[in-house]
Amino acid sequence: MIVLMALPPGLYRGTVSGEESGGCICRIDVRRLTEHALSLDYEAVGLDGLQHVEHTIVTPSALHVAASEFPDVVTFRMMASGHYVAEHAPSPMEIHADWDGGTLTWAWHWALSGEKSREQSRATAQPLR
Repeated sequence: MIVLMALPPGLYRGTVSGEESGGCICRIDVRRLTEHALSLDYEAVGLDGLQHVEHTIVTPSALHVAASEFPDVVTFRMMASGHYVAEHAPSPMEIHADWDGGTLTWAWHWALSGEKSREQSRATAQPLR
């Protein structure tokens, strides 16, 4: 089973940490679109206000991401369960995502062109009950 497709709809809240992001709080709204698609709306807020906004369509084989830093939608193809690599991106980008039944993790990995990507930001969130 594709881990993210098992993600229950609802509102998730948590923290964000990482070399690029610093300390933030996050809000992730997950909605079931169809039997084979979810939407994930992600916001990270730091001391200076809204830092990152993202709208992602999750399918069994890919993530289609519109983010505040992108001029266009970027497709990330699944390479292994929870490991997605960007197609046609100007530099290496990956999303590593996991749902363990209680915690959602959403980690952005990237690098400058010619370098190996590394984790820059990791959100860890739990569903609101």
